[in-house]
Amino acid sequence: MSTILLIEDDLGIAHPLSLYIKKAEYRVVHCEHGDDALKSFQECNPTLVVLDINLPGKNGFELCEEIREFSQVPIIVLSARNSEEDKLKLFELGADDYVTKPFSSGELMARISAVIKRSKPKKKSKNEQILNHFGTIFIDREKIQVFADEEEIPLTKTEFQILDYIIQNASKTIKRESIMKDVMGYNNYAYDRTLDTHIKNLRKKLENHIIISTVRGIGYTVKIPNNS
Repeated sequence: MSTILLIEDDLGIAHPLSLYIKKAEYRVVHCEHGDDALKSFQECNPTLVVLDINLPGKNGFELCEEIREFSQVPIIVLSARNSEEDKLKLFELGADDYVTKPFSSGELMARISAVIKRSKPKKKSKNEQILNHFGTIFIDREKIQVFADEEEIPLTKTEFQILDYIIQNASKTIKRESIMKDVMGYNNYAYDRTLDTHIKNLRKKLENHIIISTVRGIGYTVKIPNNS
């Protein structure tokens, strides 16, 4: 049974959410204090972490960064803070998704299921290439690494998956809905801003190596910069 570590100090949210997660046949471990979170993580070895930002003791930013120092377990941030700056920072620290309070328990469970599903290793077909390249960008699918001009570019797992997908489909306009469904595992959130934030991070990290252009109302196109 998969284990969800819920790090949330608001019992009015934590208790009903724990019951909802249990009904979906997940084991739940609840932690109320930021200073106890890493100990709880080590003890329960979670499949996924649901992490609040405003916690007593260590906050969500600190915990996200510290967890990423030793684990790639998926992290979904759950917070009333809705600024783009906060979202960008957390995705840079390695968060996989961001859900804003107030939220629907059904939506959160759909996201939990989708993130767990995409975090599982996929079986490679005999003909699938381990390596992929696009201009100066070199992707190693086996090691989950990206290099640009032979320098490694640190990406989160979700950013890596999105980049690999759009490069594979670089010859056409890539629909938002296709990325949401095929990469992120979402079927009902075509207008989710989470994807926009991941794309913004990719543009920032790879600005001299790939041009990701928005096609309004459709999705994205990618091309190699002229100076590459």
